[in-house]
Amino acid sequence: MRAALAGTTGNAVLMGIAEVGTPIGWVLLPGLLGVSARPRVAALVSAWAGVLVVASVLVPVIPGHRSDPQALLASTLSLTAVPLLAWARRRTRTASVTRAAGPTDVAVFTVPAGPGSAALAVCGSPGEIGAAVPLRGGGLLALVGTVTGAALDTPAGRRAIEQTFRRHARPAASPQRLAGVLDQAVRDLAPAGHLRATIVRVDRSGAVEAARCGSPDLITVAADRAALAGVPAGPALGSTRPAGSPARTGSAARAGSASPGGGATPSPVTGRRVAAVAAAFADAHGERWVRVLDQVAADDDPAGAARRLTRGPRGGRRTGPALVVDPGPPSRA
Repeated sequence: MRAALAGTTGNAVLMGIAEVGTPIGWVLLPGLLGVSARPRVAALVSAWAGVLVVASVLVPVIPGHRSDPQALLASTLSLTAVPLLAWARRRTRTASVTRAAGPTDVAVFTVPAGPGSAALAVCGSPGEIGAAVPLRGGGLLALVGTVTGAALDTPAGRRAIEQTFRRHARPAASPQRLAGVLDQAVRDLAPAGHLRATIVRVDRSGAVEAARCGSPDLITVAADRAALAGVPAGPALGSTRPAGSPARTGSAARAGSASPGGGATPSPVTGRRVAAVAAAFADAHGERWVRVLDQVAADDDPAGAARRLTRGPRGGRRTGPALVVDPGPPSRA
C-alpha cells in the first residue's frame, strides 16, 4: 500500500514538473498500481490520485492537469473504474477456490492444481498456517505449517504470515524464493518465533515440487501404496541467523548462518497423490504413523483425504492444516 501511494504521489509530482496536461499522464500509473493491488488499496490509491488531480487544478503553482471539464471527467471515470477492476481481478482469481461440505470443526477448500485438483483443510488448531493461491494458467502455490512464539501464534501474527505468502505467490515464484520471503517476514514480526512450513508448487502441466522448512516429510501415493517423498529438510524459518548478525542463543544459534530461503531445497515430487500434513507426525512411530499413510491413500476425493488427515489421535481435537494434491495424469508415477 505504501509503495502504491508513493508511486501515485511521485507520478503527480513528475507530471506537474513536466507540465503534462493529458488525463492519461495523471491516471495511467495510479490505475496500474491500483488494479494490481487489493480492492481496498485500489480504492485508496484512486482517492489519493483524485486529490492530487484536484490539487493540480486548484493550486496555481502546480502546472499540470487540465481544468477542461472533459479532461476532468475522463480522469474521474478512470479513477472510479480502478477499484472495480481490482475487485473483478481478485474475484476471478479466487473464483476457482470453493469450500467443500464437511463438519463444522474443519473447513476444506478445493482448488485446481494443473490438470488435477487439490484440497486444503484448516481447523483452527494452535499455530496453524494454511494458504492456497491459484496461479494463472492453472498452477497452484500452497503453504502449510505451524508457528511457535508468543508474537507469531496470535490471530494477527498468523494472518500476517498468510498474507505475506499470498502477496508474493506469483507464477514466477519458486518455493525457495517464497521460503526466503517468509523467513524475513518471521524475523520482522517476531525474532524469537519460528515457522515450520512446507511450500508446494504445482505448475500448469501437473509437475509438483516442494520445499520443507523444519516440517514433516511429504507423503506420496503410487498405485495404492503411500510412502515418504524424501524431500530434503531445511531449518525452520526464522530459526537461523543471517551471516554477520549477532549470534542468537539456543537452537537458533546452533543452526548457524541462514542461506536464502532458510536453507530450503526444492525437490520434485511424483505420484498420483501428494500430501503435506503440518502436525500429523508429532508421534512419528506406532499406529499414528501407519494411520496417516493409510488415510492418504484411501480416499478417491482429495477433499475427503484432507479432511481425514486432520483427525486427532483417538478421537481428540483436530490438528491441521493438511494439503492433498492430485496433480493429474501427467505427474502420476
